[in-house]
Amino acid sequence: MAFYTVLAPQDSEPSGDDEPVFVKDGFNWPALFIPLIWTVYRRLWLVLLLMLAAILALLSIGGALGLSVYLLGRLWFALEANRLRSWTLERNGHRMIDVIEGRGLEQAERRFFADATATGLDMTGRSTSSADPATATGYTRPAPADTGIVGLFPSPHPTR
Repeated sequence: MAFYTVLAPQDSEPSGDDEPVFVKDGFNWPALFIPLIWTVYRRLWLVLLLMLAAILALLSIGGALGLSVYLLGRLWFALEANRLRSWTLERNGHRMIDVIEGRGLEQAERRFFADATATGLDMTGRSTSSADPATATGYTRPAPADTGIVGLFPSPHPTR
């Protein structure tokens, strides 16, 4: 099972590109094998510039040390690529609204939109009723039921 971070635009007025973005947590294989193409495809311009600066610095070092640091850097980038994508989306006006678990992207989307439908959100995740002024987007997550249980331990009696 994989976890997906759901990010949505913060602007309160609906636009054509206001659907939530699902970003998988964890290792990213395309970012390991084709990191420059992956950053361009995902429009991570600042990350691309920093990566090119790091590559140029490693080329100036040269030798076996430069190659081993470059390979370790690519491994690190593949581990952190999806987090860098989330960071870029947050810089561009998105905010995290949920974390969903699923076997794949399709199952995670189904779970998210099933929860959204059950709580009165339309298919983009926006509230069909009046938006809560406390939130910028109208995205909400249902509050857990108050069962009087903290963690796994019920508290049947008040403290003495």
